[in-house]
Amino acid sequence: MVTQGAPPGEARRPGLAATWARVEEWGRSLRPAWRGLAAFLLYQALAFVIWIFPIVSQFTSRHAGSGRQDSRYYQWALEWTPWAIFHGVNPLHASHVFAPTGVDLAWSAFVPGPALATWPVTAVFGPMASLNLLMMLAPALAGWGAYLVCNRVTHRFWPSVIGGYFFGFSTYMAGMMIGFLNLVLIFPIPLLVYLVIRHVEGSLGSVAFVAGFTGLLVGLFSISTELFGTATLFGGGAFTGALAFGKGIRRQLVRTGVLVLLAGAIATIVLLPYLRDIVSNAPKEPLRGTAETSVGDLLSFVVPPPIIRLEGRTFADLSARLTRFPVLNGLGYVGFAVLAILVGFAITEWRRRSTWLLLGYVGFVSVLALGPVLYVDGRPHGHLPGEVLVHIPIIQSLLPSRFTAYSALATGVIAALWLAHAAGRWGWARWAIAALAVVSLLPHAANHGSPQRVPVFFTSDQVKRVLHHGEIVFVIPKFKGEEMMWQGAAGFWFNLAEGYIGPIPPELKSGPLARGLQLIKSKNRVKVPSPDEVATWMGEHHVSAIVLDDRARRKFRSLLQKIDFRSVYSGGGVSVWRRPAAA
Repeated sequence: MVTQGAPPGEARRPGLAATWARVEEWGRSLRPAWRGLAAFLLYQALAFVIWIFPIVSQFTSRHAGSGRQDSRYYQWALEWTPWAIFHGVNPLHASHVFAPTGVDLAWSAFVPGPALATWPVTAVFGPMASLNLLMMLAPALAGWGAYLVCNRVTHRFWPSVIGGYFFGFSTYMAGMMIGFLNLVLIFPIPLLVYLVIRHVEGSLGSVAFVAGFTGLLVGLFSISTELFGTATLFGGGAFTGALAFGKGIRRQLVRTGVLVLLAGAIATIVLLPYLRDIVSNAPKEPLRGTAETSVGDLLSFVVPPPIIRLEGRTFADLSARLTRFPVLNGLGYVGFAVLAILVGFAITEWRRRSTWLLLGYVGFVSVLALGPVLYVDGRPHGHLPGEVLVHIPIIQSLLPSRFTAYSALATGVIAALWLAHAAGRWGWARWAIAALAVVSLLPHAANHGSPQRVPVFFTSDQVKRVLHHGEIVFVIPKFKGEEMMWQGAAGFWFNLAEGYIGPIPPELKSGPLARGLQLIKSKNRVKVPSPDEVATWMGEHHVSAIVLDDRARRKFRSLLQKIDFRSVYSGGGVSVWRRPAAA
């Protein structure tokens, strides 16, 4: 007996095939908006299980990733932007850190857009809640943006869901989810691609396209100037390739390109104050050394890193050998199943020009992601085209391993197209390979940060009684970056003589205390300067008070006494030290 409403012949299919047919039919039966929502909810549920569920009971106090000092800086930035705007202070110039001169934030991992978007959450629940909320949404939004791109070129739900997964849960995303907020909120990039596709095909008008494209450009810039720069670089490369290969749509591409330039011009006007700060404060030397850009290894494409759940720990030692910078470990990993999809796509779709455009783009980005020198199993084997980028101003400060975000997006589109064309008796094989690829890329969220400790001193009225408003304070915490977080918790009542904003400009590298003092340093043992060096630095920076974390008191108490600072207050988890004349 054939079930009413079932496709003809369904009752004769094997049980698994019949079930899958119903699943596909369900996807096709939904309206486009509901399909998009369903895809987003699938991604969000997966992201929640991987990154948030382990810390859900401590959502406002424990970081979804390992976090470390970058997490503390982002929390400070999420509070600083709305506070600065509310108090009529230029948020781009942080006068409250690296006092008395202050520091321009245009070249830091500043996140003014997300800070404004989560302002209500920060005000009610604190910056950690906002940070975790944004981190939780990031993979789902990235996957959803890629889903829209894939769905536009395939018009198939489940192939597009798989394609979106390859981007939203790529090893790039898994690697950045340890705590790099500005680099995981990458969703505007696939949305920009989506708008281009819509306009080229004629389903989106010019006015709507320019408005949407401009808004996404401004939004992306307010999230990450690094992502904006790399999106411009690789977006321009993809557009040039499309013009070369897209013979039948070249006229539409040119019209769309003109509108892209128009949107860019409008975005430039909107972002002019920000851009002016970037140009006027451009670093005279790369923010990172050339050794840090030479981290790619050919084997990293197939050796599972620790951020991958399947066999990631098994190959941890080998994976660690492939880079000197663990935080960049395995961002290019795709595994053999994804490579099989790429090869299968080349074999089955070789007659299409778009096939070679997509595959060529993946190869192009992957080569650049290896950096200026080819490493195989940790050993150099000659120069690569990426060496050219090392000599280009501004671009030379980028980390090539992060370019893999763009190859992941193209790989997602390839997977969606390949699955959408699956048919015949061997169609199931494509889905089997795709399922294996999905499992092989499943992220592993390890090493969630410990619950954060904010001394009661900074959240009570005591901070205003003991410290003078606006005075320059040197804070010695247990971990680097905590001083930034504590300043935000105190409502920016005092100024910091130093701070953590990532790489600092050369003019702020003012001696042994430019990067502060802390009980525990992330990479190396803390080298304590001599009392004379400390006393000189404190005087040059007009430090009138030192706040010492109780956990670091035993290590640094004698140093403060030697430079003639005396404890004038102890309580709330800290002690405050001043010179007798200033007590």
